[in-house]
Amino acid sequence: MLKKSATASLKNQTDQLRARLEAMKKESEELVSATGMPLSNVQEPPESVLENLVAECDDVAFWLNFKKAAPMLFCALMENNQAIKQVRDMSFMEELLKVRSMMGLMATKVEKNDASIDIIEYSMATQMLENKLSVLKALNTTVEGDSDERMTLNIQGTGKAIRIDLNKLKEAVSFLDNSVGERAQTASDLQTVVEEIDISDISEQDYVKKVVAAIGEIKKTPNKLLHKDTFIKIFKYTGDFAKLRSRDIKEKAQDSRCKFFDVDHKKYLEELMKTV
Repeated sequence: MLKKSATASLKNQTDQLRARLEAMKKESEELVSATGMPLSNVQEPPESVLENLVAECDDVAFWLNFKKAAPMLFCALMENNQAIKQVRDMSFMEELLKVRSMMGLMATKVEKNDASIDIIEYSMATQMLENKLSVLKALNTTVEGDSDERMTLNIQGTGKAIRIDLNKLKEAVSFLDNSVGERAQTASDLQTVVEEIDISDISEQDYVKKVVAAIGEIKKTPNKLLHKDTFIKIFKYTGDFAKLRSRDIKEKAQDSRCKFFDVDHKKYLEELMKTV
C-alpha cells in the first residue's frame, strides 16, 4: 500500500514537472521567435550537460547585471517620487520578511523529514525565493563614496564600472499619471520594411529615382556607420539594380546575336562569346 502511494506521488510530481518544463520551453521558443534570433547555426547541447545540471543552469557573470544593477537602477529612478518611493520601500520590507519566513518554515519541515513534502514543488519554490533574495541583497548594496547625487555600479564579468549622475538622471525621468499599454515584441517589430519596386518594365533612370525616394534620409550611427535599416535597403535595391542591368545586357546581347543567326555563323559565334 505504501509503495503504491509513493509511486502515485512520484507520478504526480513528475507530471507537474513535465507541465512546467513544457510551458517554459514554449515561452522561451516564443521569445526567441519574437527577438528574431537566427538559429540555423545553433546546435542543441548534448545530453551530457545534464550530468552537471545545477552548474550548467547557474548564472554566468554578466547575467548578474540583470539581477543586481537593474533593480538598483530602478530604485534610484523612483527616488524622486515620494508616493512611489513609499510603495517601493514597503515592497522591499514585505518581500524580505516573506522570504525569511517562508524559508524558515520550509527548512523546519525538511528538517523533520515530513512525508508530505513535495520535493519538486519545494525545489521550485526554493529557486523562486533564492531569486527574490538575490534582488533584495542587491538593493542593500552600497559603494564607498556614493551619495544622493552619485551612484556607482560594477559591471559584472567585465572588471569595469559605471558612474551615474543622479541629478541628471532626475531631469531625464518623467512620471506619468497613467500606465501605458504593453505587448510582447514580435519578430516583425525588428524587421526592416523594404518597399518592393517592380523591375519588370522600368528604365534604370526611373528605378534609381524610386530607390532614392524609398531609402529616404541616409541614417548613420554615432560611429559613422550606416544604420541597420539604411544598410538593408541599400543592399536590397543594389541587388535588384544588378538584376535589372543584367536583364538589359542580356536583351541587347540577344538582339546582337539574332542579327547574324542563320546569316553569318562566325559573327554569331563571336557575339555569343562576348556574353560568356
